[in-house]
Amino acid sequence: MTWTWFRRIASIFVMHAPGLALALYTGIWWLALIPIQLFGQIPSSLTDDYGALLTTTLRAMQPRLHDNITRGNKFLAWLEMKGRFRSQDGGERVKVALMHAQNSTADIYAGYGVLDTTPQDGITSAFFEWSQLSVSIAISRLEERQNSGRSQAISLLQSKTQQAEASIRELLNNCIVAGRITSGASANQGAFSARVGSMDSGATGPQPLSVLIDSTADRSVSVGNINGATYTFWQNQATDSAATTFAGLKQDMNTMYNDCSRGVGGSPDLILTNQVSWEQYWNSLQNQERYVITEPRVVNVLAGSDAIKFRQAALVWDEVVPDQETNGEVVDAIGLTSGRVALGTMFFINSETFEWVRDAETDFITTPFLRPENQDARVAQILWMGAMGINNRRKNGSLHGISQSIVA
Repeated sequence: MTWTWFRRIASIFVMHAPGLALALYTGIWWLALIPIQLFGQIPSSLTDDYGALLTTTLRAMQPRLHDNITRGNKFLAWLEMKGRFRSQDGGERVKVALMHAQNSTADIYAGYGVLDTTPQDGITSAFFEWSQLSVSIAISRLEERQNSGRSQAISLLQSKTQQAEASIRELLNNCIVAGRITSGASANQGAFSARVGSMDSGATGPQPLSVLIDSTADRSVSVGNINGATYTFWQNQATDSAATTFAGLKQDMNTMYNDCSRGVGGSPDLILTNQVSWEQYWNSLQNQERYVITEPRVVNVLAGSDAIKFRQAALVWDEVVPDQETNGEVVDAIGLTSGRVALGTMFFINSETFEWVRDAETDFITTPFLRPENQDARVAQILWMGAMGINNRRKNGSLHGISQSIVA
């Protein structure tokens, strides 16, 4: 009998001890009256630990995810190397300052000569809408149980994260480089636009190069909330190539390079083109001349690609560069010939005129693993929010309509 009462008193003490400790710590006396069970089965503890492990591990991968995704796009990697990126802490849109006229008070004077103090205009801003990208990482309970050990769980997460990383990297590259053309566009040099979401067709990706550097310089379309047909300072360079020989191709490239170099602001430092056009320029080079860029930093940034030097620019290729002349778009297989674009395009890019802007709190971040109400699984996302901006379109150019059959 005595032993029975002892066990009862001991169990009461054990259940009320945590409440008593909380009461002493907080000063809230009634907490001592609440029995708090410390022992026994807690159904969700195992799965919560698993979810916490996944969330913590994925968060630790976040810096590497950012680097790998960015470096997977040659153009973005180049902008990062040139310091042409910044973070913006939210805001309705992305504002990019630009100068569209010179200061007329610049003058020569001597001694007590009068200085011109005329108020100046000529500075305005372009505005670019935010874009959002996401990719989900899902792990079912079956997969959890099949990979229940710590090392197995991390290995499973790494595999799924690599898959997600490759997918969002390709999506970002398609948004920036390929853009989108409407299927069945009848006229040559149709208007490209930003890619749209597959589940939400009202959501648009970042502005692609084919919009920022248009094949029709005076097209009546708003870029950054400014229409180039109305404001000529906002028109990029654009030339339709008629070259049939290597010499003709290089002459077209020289002319475009020089057109983009006029005035202050430097020259193009990157030329992005399709594979065949890159190969044609390579074949046009003389064997005894060194054109391959070997500078370690550039080779590393361009992911070991064979960057060729054209004057002061690096010439690289990407498989989704569109055909701006005949509306060929690789990602959606529109207007292709035997799986390739019919004519080549070269984007002459001055990196000093571009701004790669990311939201300060949504730059390829990872979310916790949560369990949806209607699925026996855990899901986390990799999220990005940003915009591609430009501040001086006339320092960039499109050389399009390049024949893909030049051999001499």
